[in-house]
Amino acid sequence: MTIIIPKKVYFTIIASSVRFANQRIPEDEWLEVSGVLIGKNEGKKKKAKVILSEAYPIMHQELDKNAVIDQYKWADEDYLALSIIDDEAFSRDEFTVGWWHSHPGFKVMMSHIDIRTTLSYQQNNPLAISLVFNPIRLIRQIELPDKKGNPIIQLKNDPGFKIYRLDDVNKGIQASYHEVEYELEGFNNREEAVSQAQKFIIDVTNFFPKENVTKRYDDYVKERINQLNSMLVGTEEYLKTLTRKGEKNRVPEVLESQKKEIRKYVAETFIKIENIKEYMDYLEYKERERIIPLVNEILSKWDQAISKLNGQLDEISKKF
Repeated sequence: MTIIIPKKVYFTIIASSVRFANQRIPEDEWLEVSGVLIGKNEGKKKKAKVILSEAYPIMHQELDKNAVIDQYKWADEDYLALSIIDDEAFSRDEFTVGWWHSHPGFKVMMSHIDIRTTLSYQQNNPLAISLVFNPIRLIRQIELPDKKGNPIIQLKNDPGFKIYRLDDVNKGIQASYHEVEYELEGFNNREEAVSQAQKFIIDVTNFFPKENVTKRYDDYVKERINQLNSMLVGTEEYLKTLTRKGEKNRVPEVLESQKKEIRKYVAETFIKIENIKEYMDYLEYKERERIIPLVNEILSKWDQAISKLNGQLDEISKKF
């Protein structure tokens, strides 16, 4: 049995997990994240394939530093989200093929709670899977020991996750489990996949906050618009200075140079804007209806500013 994992699915799991467990967050505040996997089954028995098409983040663990057991419960809105996702998948001749969750900073394995959850999926679908991801495993390329004091195992080109299935669902929560083979699609090789994923973690850490998402992006867009306006004003003032000094012959060269700098700035901002749009796919499902329209409204402010740019540059050119 082999699991086919597209790049989009892999990066969704990474982004959704790292959002709640990264270097900008104190380690004792890292939270587990959980979601479902959508796809379809092909083939039978040993030649069976589970082909993933989507990974949906559903919820994250509640922080309680005094809790003996992690607070890891689905709310009513999470079950509603799962129902909607199921219906949408069914309309594409797909279905929920398993679940995924993160183990931020600790060993990739299945706890008794994870076994119970996997059991609920595998009882309904014998080919159902459980994917467990640890971003630190991906970043540091290490396998944490089974017991404290045992040596850490160095890894190479490890994507940070393992996929499991229960051996015998009839044994219930006492069931043992085994690893399942998988293939990552969208990369030339495993080394490239890991390298891109590690760089992606840096981007997510810096630009996909766990809280105040709209404020973060609103502040960014406002800052970029203000800086763009400052560049336009600065260009005009510079050209005025050259004219006053009797160096008008330098105006065309300087103007062209300033235009290049402005367009470079716009291009850099465009990349970040596209990142923001991409990150909307990594929000928990219940967040999307509220956050995405607000973010679209924020991004439209940048679009409006850019729509005026050519006219503003033409006006500056005409003055000199």
